[in-house]
Order: sequence, then C-alpha cells, then structure tokens
Amino acid sequence: MISPKLTDKLPRLRRKTIEDNTVDYYRTASGTRPDLRVVELDGARIIVKDFRRSDFLFRLIVGPVLIRREFGAMRKLLGVEGVPQLVGRLDRFALAMEHVSGTSLEHVASGTLPNEFYSSLRAVIDEMHARGVAHCDLRSRGNVILTEDGSPCVVDFAACVYRGRGINPLSRWLFNQFVKADEHAVLLAKRRLSPELLTEQESAELAKPLPFERPAKIVGESIRKITRTLLTRGR
Repeated sequence: MISPKLTDKLPRLRRKTIEDNTVDYYRTASGTRPDLRVVELDGARIIVKDFRRSDFLFRLIVGPVLIRREFGAMRKLLGVEGVPQLVGRLDRFALAMEHVSGTSLEHVASGTLPNEFYSSLRAVIDEMHARGVAHCDLRSRGNVILTEDGSPCVVDFAACVYRGRGINPLSRWLFNQFVKADEHAVLLAKRRLSPELLTEQESAELAKPLPFERPAKIVGESIRKITRTLLTRGR
C-alpha cells in the first residue's frame, strides 16, 4: 500500500507531453463530458480525464471543481485495490490515473458474473468508505469495470462525497446515507446481472427503498438538466 505521505510527491504532468503521447480516446469531449485519453508514457498506458475541450462555460466553471474533487478522492484511495491508482495532475482541467483494462458492467451479459465478483466489489467499497469516500454514483453501470482477471474496479469519483471532519452529527449522518446508497447499488447490480444469486436477505433489502432515494434522484436530474441548459451549447 502506498503511504499517504507520498501523495504530496505525485508529479504534475505537462500537457504537451500528454497531448504528444495520446494514442487513443475512450471518449472525446462534448458538452459536459471530458476527453478520456489513452496515453502511453515509458511503455505504460495511463488514462487522462480532461475537460479542456468541453463546452466553454462548463469547462470554466464546473470542470475544475470536478477535477479537484476527483483528485482529492483518489489521493485518499491510494493503495486501495479495485480503484485506479492516481498518477498525477496536469492542471485544473485534467488528471491522470492508472489504465485498467476491462469491460464496464454496462456491457457485461446477464448471468456471467459469479457471486465472488459481488463480494469483491462490496469489499472495495467498504475500504473506500473506511478511507472516508462515498462514491454516490455506483448505480451507473459504467462506473464499475470487470477487469481482465475477473475482479471489479470502481471508477469516476467526480460525484463523490467525503466524510466530514470532527464529530458533527449531521455531516456524519449524511455520509452514512451515501454509504448505504453505495451498498444498495451493489445489490442492484447483482439483481440486474445475476438475479439467481440473490439471497433471501438481499432480496428483502432491495424491497425496502432507501429513505431519500426518490428526492435525491429528482434533485440530481434537475441539477444535471439546469447545468446542461445554462453551461453548454445544448448538445
């Protein structure tokens, strides 16, 4: 495991170096979406998440906030197996992380994942929570990758929430609600892709909606809609 003290020594990568060594794109920037560059440096591949070519107002106002939040989360998660390791930061618009080969759960066929996959995924998010990071967007199937060795990898921490410092009961309570949402998302993925593996207890848990599930969904969708309307060109 990487010592937290080493996070201060993460390199600040040069944009020209990244642009000159880009070999592919998983996705190109559009509207609120960043470029996901595949970059080859010293014989190894990394992924660079880059808002530099997103729509102007979104890039200027929101992009730096998302990069700062994700960078902070990934610093906290250095050494956690099942999370891409942070490589460094280019500037306020972009960060670089370990390249993880695999397939997102969005493209995994139903009935192909063993029970061990979900146990491993739960172990990853338990470690994330222990480090003080709740993902908050694990319902999106694109945010969990089935790696080439069959293990899970959690990606995209732009929407994450940190556990507050001190003993503020309200912030602790809110963080715990996001923790429950992450745990619930694992069961949702299991029901969607491997319903035959659900236990009676897991089915009972899924039958109980989370207290703030519907309001949170409405608020999240409203914020995304307003952001796209005001800060992008409507693509």
